Amino acid sequence: MIHQILEGTWEEVSCHASELSGRRVRLTVLPDQENREPNEAMLAAMQRIAKRNQDKPLTSSKTTQDLLRQARDGGMFGYGSKE
Repeated sequence: MIHQILEGTWEEVSCHASELSGRRVRLTVLPDQENREPNEAMLAAMQRIAKRNQDKPLTSSKTTQDLLRQARDGGMFGYGSKE
């Protein structure tokens, strides 16, 4: 079964009452947006990562996949590809 997630104000969620009638539901009351404090440790970690990566060139997904395949095939140890 696919879970349906509804999020919004009570007024927005309650508009779905007719389609949810008779079904089991779980309601979690979230804190007010203005009362949320930012996760300072996570923000600091993300800033360090961004700073560390700022001068590194981006690779395409194709290049990344090729590099991963080479590493799995032992390329970093000088072994040839199995392909």
